[in-house]
Amino acid sequence: MTKLGIEFDKEAQKKLDVPLGEREMYPYPGMYVAESLKEQDVTIAFGVPGGHIWHFIDGISRIGIKTVTFAHEQNAVYAAEAYAQVSRKHGVCYGTVGPGVGNSISPIHQAWLSRTPLFFICGGHEVEHDKLWNTIQESYAAEMTASITKWAQRVVYPNTIKQFFARGLKTAMTFPYGPVLMELGISCLFTPKDANDRIWYGSWGDHATWIPDWRRDETTKPITSAGNPDDIARAVKVLYEAEKPFAMIGDGAHWADAGAELQELFELARVPFTTRRLGRGVIPETHPMCHRGVPPFRKEIDLMFPVGVEVGFFDGYAGKWPAAVQVAESAEMIYTYIDTMATVVGNPKLVAKQMIDYIKANGLTPPAGREEWVKKCQASQVDGTEKRRAKAMKFKDHPRYKEHPFMHFGYLAQATQDYLAEHYDNKVRILIDGYTMSDFVMTYLVCTRPAQILTASDYAGVGHGVGQAIGVAFAQMEQGDKTPVLALMGDSGMGNAMMDIEVAARYKLPIVYQVTNNDGWMPGMKYVWYGEKWENLGEQDALGSDWNGIEQMGQERLPIRYDKIAQELGCYGETVTSHDDYPAALDRCFKAAEKGQPAVLNCMMDKHLVNKAVYSPVYALMYQHIPWVDLPERGRAVRRAIWGKERAFKGLVDYPKMTVPDNWEPLTDDEIPIRKD
Repeated sequence: MTKLGIEFDKEAQKKLDVPLGEREMYPYPGMYVAESLKEQDVTIAFGVPGGHIWHFIDGISRIGIKTVTFAHEQNAVYAAEAYAQVSRKHGVCYGTVGPGVGNSISPIHQAWLSRTPLFFICGGHEVEHDKLWNTIQESYAAEMTASITKWAQRVVYPNTIKQFFARGLKTAMTFPYGPVLMELGISCLFTPKDANDRIWYGSWGDHATWIPDWRRDETTKPITSAGNPDDIARAVKVLYEAEKPFAMIGDGAHWADAGAELQELFELARVPFTTRRLGRGVIPETHPMCHRGVPPFRKEIDLMFPVGVEVGFFDGYAGKWPAAVQVAESAEMIYTYIDTMATVVGNPKLVAKQMIDYIKANGLTPPAGREEWVKKCQASQVDGTEKRRAKAMKFKDHPRYKEHPFMHFGYLAQATQDYLAEHYDNKVRILIDGYTMSDFVMTYLVCTRPAQILTASDYAGVGHGVGQAIGVAFAQMEQGDKTPVLALMGDSGMGNAMMDIEVAARYKLPIVYQVTNNDGWMPGMKYVWYGEKWENLGEQDALGSDWNGIEQMGQERLPIRYDKIAQELGCYGETVTSHDDYPAALDRCFKAAEKGQPAVLNCMMDKHLVNKAVYSPVYALMYQHIPWVDLPERGRAVRRAIWGKERAFKGLVDYPKMTVPDNWEPLTDDEIPIRKD
């Protein structure tokens, strides 16, 4: 058992010659912070220290909660988010007033959009100087984060800390989950206990409106509820009347730990399914009724069955869906833009159990023809897997990759999945933090346990993978799980956050950071929208131009040896440039990680290749301002195909039709020169 600080050890205090409080501050408000977290079974906290917050950081550590110190708050908060997603516990993190909070805004915002129970504790300046803007690091964290937290509270009096923390920890873990911020300024942290006797004449006591273990032995558990029985009956009726239903498992099913119940439900009702985000692996994707993504014959589906799914931008706001039965733990995630035949608001685990019980109690059997639907989806899954492999392996020995020192994203996607299946039985948790690689790899990965794929969610940022991988590794460590963690980084995300891989090295975490390095912010976009030399930027920014005697690079950068930097930070590192060498290089990195040395594999990639979204209507809108005469051939093809309509660009309606390129295909020689006619 961890030795407690003497302020938390009543027996040790009895042996003191001089009582606590005569030569030091006792009790101090940081104790209340620590005790509140301990009551919620918090075991680890991530952050960066600072003068305004040593008070409570020391208390957290001295009560036995592990503190993990980072160089940058951004990575610490991302680590807390990922820790929460894997452990299903609060992700506790901290930062000091002013810059500490400012550096934490992006990951707090991401946790807001990913609906993760983050609990961020920060410092604050003294209230005596509010709005004078002349004290050190004056800022207002609760105000700054009001729109990206479930609750942000500035705590002024020490005797309210335990009340606000108890409420805040409950709020973060009440569905839909989300971040809560507690701002404790030094006016609060430096106020001695006897001040309570002067505030309201001591009417509120030591801890206002608070009792310990308010839910007794249930205090650390989320508050959940089952569905309305009438809603359950209607949902089952609709599901059994459908001929070709299709289910989708989302984040809410993961948080509810609903895998076993949903698997039984889908097997009982014979409903094929797919998985999304944290929902991937809730039911192993090796299950015979799992289909990777929505089947290509999606128009045949007559009922969608989303369970705990946040249906939004990346789902086209359900624009192509048939009618649906929606199940979510909160009415907030029951969407009014979906044609809905039944809704159930309740914990997915409990709702699935209710549906199973209803089906069995009423002796229901799936309708005739349902088994044929299942078989069609199963055949589609097999066919899709084979086609994906063939597509990737087409490029393994492609002449371009035999003649040049770089690789194809698609081949790496298949080769990585093959390695993970062979060596780790598809158990490796994976962080997605490379925009181009994310498009190629997601359909190839096979997940067999919950929270196996972690992303930036709708935040769609970069740089999160470094900290998230660390958070995953700590969560697994607490669970006795030594399986390595794989972070699929782009070079921009790695450049954003790389220095904190030192934390992984310091704690000997089994992490492999694979960097798909194409030397820039999506440099392949130049072949679609900017021109080979970035001509569609201003002349002062174009590739090869002179600006103040400095040769410019467009939006590219000099090659960076991330593996060499990693070595200086205590990690294993190497660079790989060919398909033939990749599997062995990946294996060496995993072997190093297994021995407690995190690894960075710097993979040199083909700059021609882009995320398919670059050819989408969204990007065509983003680049509608570039004059047609300046567009490269591929950009012209995209604009003509998507916006060559009367309601968009009339001048393109009669222009010869053009085929939108395949983002997997490298450019041909005649595509590269910029068109000027």
